[in-house]
Amino acid sequence: MIEIREPKFKAGERVIDKNGDVSTVINVNHYYFDKDEYWYNIEKDETIRLKPESKLEPYIEKPKSVWDLKEGDTYYSIYGDGNVSSEKKWFDDDYENNYRKIGNVFLTKEEAEFECERRKIETEMIRLGGRRKFNRGKDNYFIMYTRIEGLDYVNYQSMHEQGVIYFDSELDAINAVKTIGKDRIKKYIFRVES
Repeated sequence: MIEIREPKFKAGERVIDKNGDVSTVINVNHYYFDKDEYWYNIEKDETIRLKPESKLEPYIEKPKSVWDLKEGDTYYSIYGDGNVSSEKKWFDDDYENNYRKIGNVFLTKEEAEFECERRKIETEMIRLGGRRKFNRGKDNYFIMYTRIEGLDYVNYQSMHEQGVIYFDSELDAINAVKTIGKDRIKKYIFRVES
């Protein structure tokens, strides 16, 4: 006696094929006994196609930002020693929500690695004489990237901007660029690829 298994997909479910096309299952079209495989009518952009079960996977919509994470989604974080975690499952508990509140939850490993390197560079800028505090009435030099001058441009600031690391002298800012390297600062601070 041949036993027919249940279809992998039901009408209304979203699926993704090997080409990355996302479709909606309309219905089960037929079952091949010899291959133990269902074929489905699927719809994409109002076009109905016939696809075998072996060419389809469930479509799981990925979160658009860390604020969209739901229980069971995957994420990454940065440990205190600067290493990036392996893939973790989101449990939506206080521990993870606190991590997210301080900006230590990332959707991809690459995002976490980038942020880790960015933080290291900012810390190095501060070690080399930079500061986050704007000194009113005193010199506040900062590193600036412009399309025309590139990164060789250091400016004096008389008003405070969010997120800027200031230096007491132009020489301190120039020294930070030379020590850390223009390419690293461009990539990780200004997000400009060479």
